[in-house]
Amino acid sequence: SRPVMEYLYEQVRHSHSMVILADRHGVLMHTLGDPDFLGKAERVALTQGASWHEQHRGTNAIGTALADGGAIEIHGAEHFLERNAILTCAAAPILAANGTLAGILDISGDQRSRHPHTLGLVNTAARMIENRLLVAGYKRGIRLHLHAQPEGIGTVAEGIVALSTDGWIVGANRAGLGLLGLAPADLG
Repeated sequence: SRPVMEYLYEQVRHSHSMVILADRHGVLMHTLGDPDFLGKAERVALTQGASWHEQHRGTNAIGTALADGGAIEIHGAEHFLERNAILTCAAAPILAANGTLAGILDISGDQRSRHPHTLGLVNTAARMIENRLLVAGYKRGIRLHLHAQPEGIGTVAEGIVALSTDGWIVGANRAGLGLLGLAPADLG
């Protein structure tokens, strides 16, 4: 995820924000941020090793994305803890190839620097990580890259499906599942 996080951070650099990777339990694993914002982030425990699960921090983007399984933005006073009202946060789940939750990607920043495109950016970056995980995880068997248009192959929007050597679908990204009309429960 680091190369994608670094690319994402380049898109939001100098916006009083940070890019965060949390594990499937909401524990912050890796962060990249503007030096001027990191001090504020530390004061609200937005640091590596801290848990942002809803049961520990109330409503917040990382915790709510964990609970709901979808991308979400939480702005200012929408945070449960009053001290977190200084934040605007957008988070998207990262799914493993088998459809289970692998982690959460988040952009958190100063609530005064909220931007309407942040949720789209973090959601696209999460899809990029999912695609990289799928391609790296299935070297054996057959891997299909699908898209309704040939030009879509190789883009973040492509569907990727991994097949075992005997033809079973053992992994797929969201786009691949959607193109085939399948759900994560259909894998295997």
